[in-house]
Amino acid sequence: MTYKPPIDSMWLQQPSAATANTPPQYPYNNVTQTESGHLYEMDDTPGQERIRLQHGKSGTFFEMAPNGDQTVTIKGDGYEIIAGNKNVTISGVCNITINGDCNMEVFGDKNELIHGDYNLDVKGAVVMRGRQDIDFMADGDMTIAANENFGGTMYLEASETVYIASELQVGGSIACDMINAESRINAGTGLYAGPDGLFSVGPITSLVSVISPLALLGISNSVLAFDIVNDGIYDAHFHIDSEGGLTTPSLLPMV
Repeated sequence: MTYKPPIDSMWLQQPSAATANTPPQYPYNNVTQTESGHLYEMDDTPGQERIRLQHGKSGTFFEMAPNGDQTVTIKGDGYEIIAGNKNVTISGVCNITINGDCNMEVFGDKNELIHGDYNLDVKGAVVMRGRQDIDFMADGDMTIAANENFGGTMYLEASETVYIASELQVGGSIACDMINAESRINAGTGLYAGPDGLFSVGPITSLVSVISPLALLGISNSVLAFDIVNDGIYDAHFHIDSEGGLTTPSLLPMV
């Protein structure tokens, strides 16, 4: 699935139905205002019916628009305390813009059910820590990429063991200190060992041939075995005959 970044929140607060160009009309607008400036307004002007309650000093208000919209503007901090349950249903799109930090504390479980795709775009770093186990499961394929476009490094670290329950296919090379295989190691284009050689507790079996610059073989089963160094010594050596002369090299190669 191709990554699709979320759409940036571009919503704006809707203006009031009562403006300088569309002011409330007499006698439809009923206004109650107190000494400190608190305002309670019930506007019955045809086409722009609205209700507005506004704090006279801070300017905090809420207003109900003719089309059923409601605007709540808090000039200070906002607090909402619910002693019981709260249920919210939004039939359209929900846009939330937070210009500062967002902190959420859940004392119970947090469950999310998303019937569509889930896209998360983080401009900074992502740090996630589970005090117990962390499980990632997918009914389809799962892709984990570290900057796949410009090159990146992925680190897998565990205090004991990184366990892979299925086959592991690597497109590049593997560099490690030691490889232990309980059954066998299959190499499609050959198996190479370093300067210390190739060691095996059991037999080494080859269906074609074994070629060795210097043969130090205990049990080796193969159709053909080639010892390059000792072959050269055998084929080029000389013997001294009974008369003190040198014999010619052996005509039969060493097998």
